[in-house]
Formats: sequence, structure tokens, C-alpha cells
Amino acid sequence: MVNKKLYILIVFLFINSCTTLKTVNRPEIIKNPFQEAISFYYYSLGYLNELQNEIDRALEYYNLSAKYSYSPGSIYKEMSYLYGLKGDNEEAIKMIEKGLKEDPYNIDILLMAARLRMENEKYEEAKNIFERVIEIDPLCADAYFYLGIIAYKNNNKDEAESFFLKNISLSSDASAAYYNIGLIYSNKDDYEMAEKYFLSSIRANQLYFRAYEALAQLYEIKGDIEKAVNVYQDMLKIKPDDINIIKSIADLYYRQQDYYKSIEIYKELIKKDKNNLDYIYSLGLLYLKTKNYKDALEQFLKVDKVKKNTLNRYYIGVAYEELKQYDKALDIFMDLIKEDDEFINGYYHIGYIYGEIGQLDKAIELFKSALEKNKDKEEFYILLAAAYTDAKNYTKAKDIYLQASEKFTNSEKIFFNLGIIYDKLKDYDNAINAFKKVIEINPKNAEAYNYIGYTYAERGEKLDEAQELIKKALQYDKNNGYFIDSLGWVYYKKGMYREALKELLRAIEEVEKKYGKGDSVIYEHIGDAYTKNNEPEKAAEYFKKALENADTDRRIILEEKLKSIKK
Repeated sequence: MVNKKLYILIVFLFINSCTTLKTVNRPEIIKNPFQEAISFYYYSLGYLNELQNEIDRALEYYNLSAKYSYSPGSIYKEMSYLYGLKGDNEEAIKMIEKGLKEDPYNIDILLMAARLRMENEKYEEAKNIFERVIEIDPLCADAYFYLGIIAYKNNNKDEAESFFLKNISLSSDASAAYYNIGLIYSNKDDYEMAEKYFLSSIRANQLYFRAYEALAQLYEIKGDIEKAVNVYQDMLKIKPDDINIIKSIADLYYRQQDYYKSIEIYKELIKKDKNNLDYIYSLGLLYLKTKNYKDALEQFLKVDKVKKNTLNRYYIGVAYEELKQYDKALDIFMDLIKEDDEFINGYYHIGYIYGEIGQLDKAIELFKSALEKNKDKEEFYILLAAAYTDAKNYTKAKDIYLQASEKFTNSEKIFFNLGIIYDKLKDYDNAINAFKKVIEINPKNAEAYNYIGYTYAERGEKLDEAQELIKKALQYDKNNGYFIDSLGWVYYKKGMYREALKELLRAIEEVEKKYGKGDSVIYEHIGDAYTKNNEPEKAAEYFKKALENADTDRRIILEEKLKSIKK
């Protein structure tokens, strides 16, 4: 699911939708008709040279025209445009500022000067100029639009909406205003109103694609994927071969983890542009997601033939690793860490491969050397400690984490991993202290709350506190099956066997739903709860399920429980 916030986008309008109604007039000036004629003459020469693409000559004449003009704002506007064509942004800006100074009643110049200040995030100055525009012309739709943008930037959502509504009442094309009101409501999570305004934006201008994109995102947030796809299909009716729209549909399916549909779209894109490396690379990533490692490798190798890229080579290594071609994978990852000795992901894969081929001692030596070169980076302490953990040398792992904890005193990861090692060493008091330190660093770390609560439950102590800690964890991750199991286990330890069974069955349901399979420990907990509830047949059923994936030590315990039930 995508982020639930659709952030506001400043949409600059380059049309002048102001009327001719004026409430603030220029001061009366006694004009010399001869001077006005000279200004017009030079302006005409400038215009003719501009038509002939003689930009420098045109600028000379416009400059002379502005010198003689009583209201040179429009001339400076044209000069700013020409300097922009030349790529001389500094002079283009100077022309706007000169126009503002010499012709402060010219709406075009005022709007340009205000927009310039918005681009430079000088919102208060821009606001003052837009307000002056409205004093001169109360029916200038653009000014209200930009005031709406500024109000939104200042977090005045209601004021922003009122300005956008004013723009809608005055503008011939209010699509941008409707769109921005839609964004305001979407950020309030009022999706019904947001949908209404995005649809109004599209009706106002069927070519305003920002509104389509926002509407599609809105439907995605609401979980209505069919409607989201239909919005993109509507865009394709207008621009049938727009690759970006087609990619948006593929990316939508990707975010919904519907990888196979995304794969089909990328296959079609590659048919249209068979040498597009981005498409080939994306298809490779999708094959990885579907565990089709052979086809993923094929795509990444195609990219590698044409263009050497670190990330692509990394995924080649990942594909070889998944295909258990460990020699080739090691070669890739070793090359990557030679090129960049801080490439931590490369080290982790090397550690995994050495573990798989029974050579963890080589990983440990390599990681010791890497840590010597990177003692200021916590990831390398974690890397070496993880290798010791895989080798079941928990004491050495603890020593590395303790070194790291002295250096990185506020590292959530270091203290969390230290807590796990203490737990493996059955040093529960220090484990609890480490997890308490994690919570001190990050009060929203749900795993730490759960670890402490479950540890108390296992030890049969502080059960009320354990219950509160696990409920705290569930506040941050309410459908976490392992947290629910912890809560059920607390109830079990309290002798609340019916309540325990209810939570434990909910826990296994969540775990099976998320991971596609159950968990041996939770099955055992359910078996224990059924035993206490005097349902031996059910208990036996779940102990047998627990046996299927239990390690050797726990198999002995489970077999004893089954024998006990039969007796």
C-alpha cells in the first residue's frame, strides 16, 4: 500500500486569467504623445527583429522602447522572455525586477515577480505582491490560485481552500484549483471529498494528467485496485502509447504484490523496445520477487553485457546464490567488496554463502579484517557478531556487541541484537536490560516490548507487566501473529486458559496468512492450551503439527507431551 498522504504540488499557471476590472488606478501622468510614439517605434523595431530571430537586436530596441515608455511593464516582460530563450536567467530576472520597480501597476509583471519569489521560497513577499494584484484587479483568478498555494504552504488549509474556490469561480480553466483542493482533502484522509474534486478537475480539463494520477493513487489507498487501473486506462485512451502511463500500471501491480501481472506488462514493453535496459532490469527484479531465479539471472546478464552497473551485478550475485551456484555468487560479491570495501550487503551475502558451505571461519576472518578498516561504522560490528552468532559462538558475538555499544551508545540495532544474544545465552536479566535500552532509544520499537513481555511470561514472573508490554507492542503492530502468541502465552501462564486459546488460535491464523505456513512454537502453545481446557484430541493434533518443524531438543519434549495425552 502506498503512503496515505498525497502531497501538494505547486502548479504554476503561465496564462493571465485576470480581467480588465480595476479598483486601484495608476496616478495620472501628463503624457507627451511624441515620447509615446518614439517608444512605440522602437517597440515595433524590436518586434520585427524578434520575428526574424535577431534576439540581441530585438533586445536593444526593446530596451530603448522601455526607456521612453510611461508603462514599460509589458516590454520588460517580453525582454525577460527573450533572455530566458538565451539561457541568461540572471538578466531575465533583472528585467522582471526592473518592470516591478518602473511599472508597479502592471498585472503581468506583478504576477511574474510574485511567482519568482515563490520559486525562491520567499512566500511572504510573494503574498504581498499577489494581494496588491487583487487590489488592482479583484477578478484576477491567478492571484487567488497562488495565494491558495502559499496558504497551504503555511499550513492554513481552510484559507487555501477558500482561495482555490475563488479561483474556480473566476477562471476559465479551474482544473489546477480543483486538483489542489482534492489534495487538501486527501491529506485530511477525507477520501470521498478528495475523489469529488479530482473528478471535477478532470471534467474541467481532460488533459490535466496530475488529477488522473492523484485519483488513481486515491483508489489505490482505498484498496480499489480495479478503479485505479481504470483511471490509468482512461489516460491511455487520450495518450495510447504513453510509456509512463503503462509503467504506472505495472508499478501499481508491483506495489500490490501482483507480480505476475506486472511481469506481463514489462514483457509487452520489452516487445516494443527490446533494447531498453530499464525494462529488462525491472523484469529481472520481478522474476526475483516470484522466485524465478533462472529467468531473473537471464535478464540481469543481458543488462551486464551492455552496461556495467554495481546494483545489477549485485542482483546477478543474488540470483546465482538462490540457484545455489555459490562459486559464481562468491566471485561476484568478492569483486563488489574489492571495488567498495564498505559495500555491506556484499559482505552479508558472503557470510550467508560461507555458512551454507560450512566455511564460517572464512567469513569471520574476512569480517574481522573489514571491521579493522571500518571501526567507525556500526554495520561492520553487526556483521562480525552475526557471523559468530551463525557459528553459535554467542560469547564472542556478545563481546563484539558490547564493544559496539560503548562506541554507539544510542544505536537501536546494536542494543536490540545484544538483547537477542543475551537471550540465547539465557542471561535473561541482561537481555531485558538491553531491550529496555532499545525502548529508551525508540519508544515505538514493538519488538522490544514483545521480547520483554514474552521473557517475563516464559519465566512466569511479572505477568501483569508482561501483559501490558505485549499490548503496547500490539498498539504498533496489531496483526502481528507472534505478538498475539505472546499475549496468549501470558494468559496461559495466568491460568486464563480459554482466553489463552482464543488468542493463540488468532495468532496462528495471522502467521499462516502472512507466511503461508504455521510456526512450531505457536502450535505447541495451542496444544498446551487445549490440554488445560481438557480437549486432548485437539491438543494431540497441534502437538503433531508442532513436531513437523521442531528442532531435535524440542522434538523430545513434544513426544513426551503426546505420550502424556495418550495416557
